[in-house]
Amino acid sequence: MEMSLLPPARPVELASRPRGLVRWALSRIRAYSGVQPPPVARNEQALYGFSQPVLGIRVLLADMELLKEALYPAAVLALVCALWASVQGGAGRWSWFGHFYKAFALLAPLPSVIFANHYARLGALIRWRLGLGACGPREFPLGMLIGRLVRQALIVAVGVLPFAALANALPGIGNWLSAGVLGLWSVHWVVADAFDDAQVLQPGETLKASIDHDRRARPPWFVRMFLKSADVLQAAAEPLRFFGKPLRWAGKALRWFARLCDKLALDSRGEIATMEAHKAITAGFAVSTAALLATPVLNLLFRPIILAGSSHLLGQLEKLEQPESEGSLPPRHDEAKA
Repeated sequence: MEMSLLPPARPVELASRPRGLVRWALSRIRAYSGVQPPPVARNEQALYGFSQPVLGIRVLLADMELLKEALYPAAVLALVCALWASVQGGAGRWSWFGHFYKAFALLAPLPSVIFANHYARLGALIRWRLGLGACGPREFPLGMLIGRLVRQALIVAVGVLPFAALANALPGIGNWLSAGVLGLWSVHWVVADAFDDAQVLQPGETLKASIDHDRRARPPWFVRMFLKSADVLQAAAEPLRFFGKPLRWAGKALRWFARLCDKLALDSRGEIATMEAHKAITAGFAVSTAALLATPVLNLLFRPIILAGSSHLLGQLEKLEQPESEGSLPPRHDEAKA
């Protein structure tokens, strides 16, 4: 069957910056918004990651049937929010929009459960239509979907507490730093969720094998940071007489907190490993994702746009993997090297 989406783009040649920085960056983003593997240079990788939502918009606009499937969950949610805003009433249309956006923000997590398998099928279809290989959708039973959503909500809520508390303790700029930390933490999990939505089943792979493979990835960076900090506290407590016991208690508490966070983040190990292995691409993707969330109207279509972009991105990263030695785990995107 002939593909009807974006044709493969010619590889972008590395170039110096003959013009201004902004014009050069915009030209590279435009060049990278096609179907092509990531570049080698780190600064180019960041622009490549930034361009993926742009590619996602192009993918959806290239096929009307695909666009309808992508817009269906957002349309249902928008209809519910519109009915709610109409019932609330209020003076003027701005009041109606206020009620609409408040309801939309409140109900935004619902499609993660209700339409999760719809997005899984859409992501697999997008990847196949982009010519990135045969695959199947990674669909979950309802109970498993709810469990994953609860665990992710908990790790997002509690995992940032040590970072926010440390930033907030700084005099003068603590509040600003704490707000910045919370913002970065939120974007981190938005990207991890986007990578999770774009996961597919490889030919012959079962759902259980896919889940087990991701869970065998190394613990997330923040869990390793907590464990390292606990080791530092334990080592510092050894030569101290009066303050040794409080430091040991603090180290044990931090180690317990690290194990809790690791358990809550178990479903996202593979996605976070991908982010760590491709830091520059992930940083660019995170910046454009945050910009998309802050853009009126486009933020209503955020999930299908990001799904299309992340489906292309993960498909390209998986193609970069080298065959592993016999007897090792099958290659997947969470083991890719930058």
